[in-house]
Amino acid sequence: MGETEVICSSETHRFPVVEGIPVMTDEEALRADPHYERQRTYFAAEFAGYGRYELEPWRKSYLRRLRGAGILDPDSGPLLDVGVGGSGYTVIEAARAGLDAVGCDLSFEALARARAFAENEGVAERTFWVCCSTEALPFAKESFGSVLAIAVYEHVPDDRAAWREAARVLRPGGQLWVTVPHALRNVARIFRPSNRRHDRRLGHLRRYEAGELRATAKSYGLTARDIQFAAHSIKVLQLALTDWLPKRWRDPFWWWCERHDLRRDHAPRGAMHLSALFRREQ
Repeated sequence: MGETEVICSSETHRFPVVEGIPVMTDEEALRADPHYERQRTYFAAEFAGYGRYELEPWRKSYLRRLRGAGILDPDSGPLLDVGVGGSGYTVIEAARAGLDAVGCDLSFEALARARAFAENEGVAERTFWVCCSTEALPFAKESFGSVLAIAVYEHVPDDRAAWREAARVLRPGGQLWVTVPHALRNVARIFRPSNRRHDRRLGHLRRYEAGELRATAKSYGLTARDIQFAAHSIKVLQLALTDWLPKRWRDPFWWWCERHDLRRDHAPRGAMHLSALFRREQ
């Protein structure tokens, strides 16, 4: 991209383009917000460790679930991931499947790394990257056939604004996939302290119930098509033992645990995460 700035249609706002990425954030406001400042610092350090593009087993499992929901079908329309992170794998794999795909994130460093991965994977022409907030998406209404919000809404101060924006940019008949942490009362008591520590470390502001997701989505014209529960107790065994096993056993063991977990995808009890698939009505 050769442009040095983007200009909104009313010509009242101008935003810089840095390394091919429009930066459409209010940097002064973000720096003044302690929550956002901590979030950007934490995730910048995490993304710095992404040296090469790699689909780890957990990402492959997520992609299988998205394909099963029809999210990555070539005729599903443009895809938007509103918290794409430094790997950019959802956008890259959507582009590889033939979709035009957009990744958004507050972290410019994450987007620059993801954009470089897209170039290395040969899908740059079908991808676009924008530095912006999920609470104020810089896209016209009804622009996308699919929207992803994976591990995002628990981080943002105004999650209702994030919901509203996702519904606004989604086409009638389009699908929204949301993944969030499950309310602690559903988690086995023995794992609640570690989940609380995880929340503090990652900057989670809230957890969710399935009914809450349905009600919130309905208020924005979105109907629940499926609710999936994941990360039951077997995931603790998976995380604890996989790296200790001989190399030849690691993948088979990891996938054995994953299959066991996903067989309980409609069992809320004990699940630490939940994902919901919504459809925007006409």
